[in-house]
Amino acid sequence: MTDADVDGSHIRTLLLTFFYNQMPQLLRRGHIFIAQPPLYQIKRKKREEYVDDDVQLNRILISLGAEELKLVNFSDKKEIPSSQLKEILELLDRLEKSSLAIRRLGGEFEAYLSARSTEGVLPIYLVVIRTGNEESVEYFHNEAELRDFTTRNIDLNLFESESSDADENGGGEKISKAVKNARRRRARLVEIHESKGIERLIAELAKKGLKIEHYADSKTPLYQLVDGETTHDILAIPRILEIVKEVGRRGVQIKRFKGLGEMNAKELYETAMNPERRRFLKVELNDDNSLEAGRMFDILMGDVVEPRRIFIEDNALNVRNLDV
Repeated sequence: MTDADVDGSHIRTLLLTFFYNQMPQLLRRGHIFIAQPPLYQIKRKKREEYVDDDVQLNRILISLGAEELKLVNFSDKKEIPSSQLKEILELLDRLEKSSLAIRRLGGEFEAYLSARSTEGVLPIYLVVIRTGNEESVEYFHNEAELRDFTTRNIDLNLFESESSDADENGGGEKISKAVKNARRRRARLVEIHESKGIERLIAELAKKGLKIEHYADSKTPLYQLVDGETTHDILAIPRILEIVKEVGRRGVQIKRFKGLGEMNAKELYETAMNPERRRFLKVELNDDNSLEAGRMFDILMGDVVEPRRIFIEDNALNVRNLDV
């Protein structure tokens, strides 16, 4: 081993010791920032620009696609005015974001919409049930429905504190038998805070003539998108937005960055180092989030494997964009 190797090892040890001892204080004082590079670089003709996220990219693609297309009502062959088409596309873009929100919670948007009550009220709770490697989802419109389901499925332990109270009050034998006789299952209860917002969105779409019942494919076309000499039959309303974005991508080169390491020197300077354009995310560690941060660190990086396995199983199917 050379003197240089010894010095290098010593320096690394000093740096690690410094960060281990000082990092919590640096975090609590708000001195740690993370560079926020754009997600995309897009080129169209001679124009080049950086795009921060998918929301901004979709907005650009929708704007470009809407310039090239005409929306025609299939029943009467009347063209939808361009101003109204832009309003419809904005609503459909919001609807797509809502569908992604429900999927992140563990549900499927089409099934969620189908679970509406006869009065058009959407569920405010969902329960994701995992049995072995299979998942199923139940939807509930109110707490009474949820409580009734919980009573009939004691083994899921949706309200753990109440299960403990029942055990202390002599109900433990009943619960033990239910758990023993049932297949091994576990569940995750989620409150759907987006439900009222989605109901308002559905009402706005209805005013524009788009019925939420047509979210899934219908038997006959609802609309037609006219693209020059090409006509696209629309059997489901999400398809309108999908085609508009496809057309918006024509002639556009889109480069997706996975991180700073994929950028060349010019791109790195323009996006992460130029004081006039760079963006930073301030990392905050405080009394409100330190416990949750520590709990999540223990799950994902701790010595005990079982909590990490459960976390992966419960969340793996909810991943929509994964860079490998």
